[in-house]
Amino acid sequence: MDRLISGICGAGIVLLCESEYSALKLFKQRKTLFFFICQLVIWSSALETALAASVYFLPDLRLLPMLVIISIIKFLQNVSYPIMILLRLRFVRNFSIYAICIPVVVGVVLTTLRYFFIRWVSTGEKYYFYGYFIVQIITTIILTAQSIVINIFFIVIAIKDFEKIVDIRSAVIVNIIVIILECVVVLIEFIITDGWIVLCVISIVAQIKARLEIDILSYIVQSTESARERRASGEDESETERNRFLIALDFFSLRCRAVGLI
Repeated sequence: MDRLISGICGAGIVLLCESEYSALKLFKQRKTLFFFICQLVIWSSALETALAASVYFLPDLRLLPMLVIISIIKFLQNVSYPIMILLRLRFVRNFSIYAICIPVVVGVVLTTLRYFFIRWVSTGEKYYFYGYFIVQIITTIILTAQSIVINIFFIVIAIKDFEKIVDIRSAVIVNIIVIILECVVVLIEFIITDGWIVLCVISIVAQIKARLEIDILSYIVQSTESARERRASGEDESETERNRFLIALDFFSLRCRAVGLI
């Protein structure tokens, strides 16, 4: 298991460097909400990997302070990632920006319930273990369902309204991979019994998802730029198709410009 955790640490460092480089390269403006949330997703998942590995390799660390810190980092991750995919969903469907408050409320509630986990590790009492076990199942189901629903909405709306106008097939494919990873996380939590190994594995999966989200944004930007070139060359023959194309292009361009991607 030591080699597995060491490999996870190495992969975490590589993913952190790649994600940060890609994000800085992708975002033209770095004072937007989307860029801030993107940075929060990248660094919270990387810090969780580092802290979980530290506790595993250094058992003499004071456990309670580390658990509190990990819970705070976990809260940031549980809030920032759903907000990021919600902001990405706004590329294909317009809705109120206040919808991002939903993951914040869910994150606060679930983080409060981690009290059972901290008490169980601190005291070893079965009462808190059973409470933690129930809360962990509920947390996993809620967070996984939340991410899968948002991603499925993105896929359905993108294919239905924009696939023939703006080429976002690559973004849809990566989105499907993210959904598969969400299912893998659920399996890991129910199969592996060692809590620290589960935490390390889930944190590295979170880093992979953050990296894939940046890839999805990159594909959207590339598709928008390609569509702008088509607009300049006037390739569309039908007047109806051209009007639909221009509407979709303007919509995507405004979204990309609003979040600082172009």
